[in-house]
Amino acid sequence: MRRMRYSVAMSLDGYIAGRNGAFDWIKMDPDFDFGAVFKQFDTIFAGRGTFEPMAAAGCASMPGMKTIVVSRTLRPEDHPDVLIVPGIE
Repeated sequence: MRRMRYSVAMSLDGYIAGRNGAFDWIKMDPDFDFGAVFKQFDTIFAGRGTFEPMAAAGCASMPGMKTIVVSRTLRPEDHPDVLIVPGIE
């Protein structure tokens, strides 16, 4: 069985996004080595709301990592490097 690790940016009061889905409260630390952290993972699992800003920033898929997105609205043909999984009703 593979090991699963959950990683998320979250405020101390347990919120991932601010009002209206904003995540501008997350301040990027230039001294933090994201490359070293990402080397520990081989798969990104995200919902559409997380994936869309990633795609807009050019990070829809990362080299060496599989991206799986749960969405009822995204079309697989629009994101050929990503596995789109239909949402569960």
